Amino acid sequence: MKIIQIINPKAGHGHAEDVKLSKEEIIRYTTTGVRDAENAVKNFCGEYDGELHFIVCGGDGTINEVVNGIMSANASDRAYFSVAPTGSGNDFVKNFKNEKKKNRIDLIKYNDRYAVNMINIGFDCSVVEKTALYKNKKLISGSTAYIMGVGNVLLHKMGHAMTLTVTDENDVVTEYNGEFLLCPVANGSFCGGGFNALPLAELDDGLLDLLIVSNISRAKFLSLVGEYRSGTYIDKATKKIKPKFAEILKYIKCKKVSVSGIRSICIDGELEDVESVDIEVVPDAITYIG
Repeated sequence: MKIIQIINPKAGHGHAEDVKLSKEEIIRYTTTGVRDAENAVKNFCGEYDGELHFIVCGGDGTINEVVNGIMSANASDRAYFSVAPTGSGNDFVKNFKNEKKKNRIDLIKYNDRYAVNMINIGFDCSVVEKTALYKNKKLISGSTAYIMGVGNVLLHKMGHAMTLTVTDENDVVTEYNGEFLLCPVANGSFCGGGFNALPLAELDDGLLDLLIVSNISRAKFLSLVGEYRSGTYIDKATKKIKPKFAEILKYIKCKKVSVSGIRSICIDGELEDVESVDIEVVPDAITYIG
């Protein structure tokens, strides 16, 4: 098996380059810009016929590129990935305990690309845009930067008119129209450097988790955000939204989601400008080694 270390020198204030692996036969590749990790991984998959193990030294955005490289090379049956988390958020790895084993996981396919952890729509996109202003400062952690981003966005207009067409786990199709605050579509549970936003999400259940939050006042948002961060707005045992949030939240296990009337989406922490997006789950898609 070829072991290849993919290093994003800009991740985590430069700490990704400090990760040293003891194996002599390892190949080290340092990325030079956007999509370079993706292209390098695709090239490695084309160059070597056997098994490959990519060790990602970076954050969620670098993981996303590595996974897209593997998938575009049609190598998900022989190319695996691990993570040495050195990004500002490191949300993907929060879904796993410390056990060292192979995990076959689902992916999110959106349009013609893939997300590993979560696609955020609405309020969260604005927060990510503002968070970027703070997270590159050395004394500010990823989680703190996200909270500062939330505070910044709260000072401006909230809510986005959009249409969602949802195919649930029973293949029932429902359309939702209106002004919504945010609509994360999740494979994993965490975003924003530790917000347990979709606490029922599992990376290997063959389903997406969708949360639809109605447009609400700032006061109502502030009463919700603490339990949104901890994931306690929903009872994990009964899988029901708490009564005080029932009128403004919908939590749906689904297979597909189409969204229109938007300006951007946030894929694994990175923004992309789109006016509409078609999202679906790809079950049993790729192997992550913890």
